[in-house]
Amino acid sequence: MSVTPESFDTVFRTANPVTSVGVSKVTVVITCYKYGDVCLEALQSLEQQTEYPVDIVLIDDCSPDDSIKKITPWFEKNNKSEKFGKLELLRHCGNQGLSKSRNTAISRVETPYIFILDADNSVYPRALNVLREALENSEAAMAYSLTEVFGGKRDIVGNSVWLPEKFAFGNYIDAMAMVRTAVFQQLGGYRVMPNKFGWEDFDFWCKMVDAGLKGCHVPQILCRYRSHSTSMVNTETRNFVQERLHSIKRDFEKHHKMTFNF
Repeated sequence: MSVTPESFDTVFRTANPVTSVGVSKVTVVITCYKYGDVCLEALQSLEQQTEYPVDIVLIDDCSPDDSIKKITPWFEKNNKSEKFGKLELLRHCGNQGLSKSRNTAISRVETPYIFILDADNSVYPRALNVLREALENSEAAMAYSLTEVFGGKRDIVGNSVWLPEKFAFGNYIDAMAMVRTAVFQQLGGYRVMPNKFGWEDFDFWCKMVDAGLKGCHVPQILCRYRSHSTSMVNTETRNFVQERLHSIKRDFEKHHKMTFNF
């Protein structure tokens, strides 16, 4: 099963597949919609990674603002940096939503591992290296860490090991995780959720459970999740879930093997 891209334009592309420090093993997939300012913080956090070189594929989901204009100079500046291998900045020809945006970016990946990063989040310097090593030293399909919540509130989340039965009660793992590229191909990437309400990552973890795959928990704070009132979780997702929880449950049970209790 392949991951299908949507129609996109290439804003920027460079390829340095072989640098003096080797070939990239990890691609960071970033999705952006109207997050040009904070996206620069996400990109700057990648400059500090102890894992390098890394590839980056950033897809802008046809933002109606000047996000592309704000992001492009960063790619131009880092064009020849040995911190990075292949850099691609893409723009959907029309707004497609989060699932299709991630799938378009994933379809461009050439490395064995993918790290999912939304434009309003960031990572600590050791994140990519630690998560890659966790995958290489385990039989897990993905690796995830403790996550620091910052911004509107402060918290530490993601403190549970992989327990397949726990997903029956809801999601407990953030999208910021490193996944084997072959797993995305095997499972067909992210499913488009009803009304594009969210829970794409939850649905993908359930796909993994259905396939008998497992995740590896790294008990270190490696990722940073931005909490803010205008995020998708606090607007579209929360309202849709409150109004249509029963229909969401039916949809999940239609597409997955487990019985859900949310």
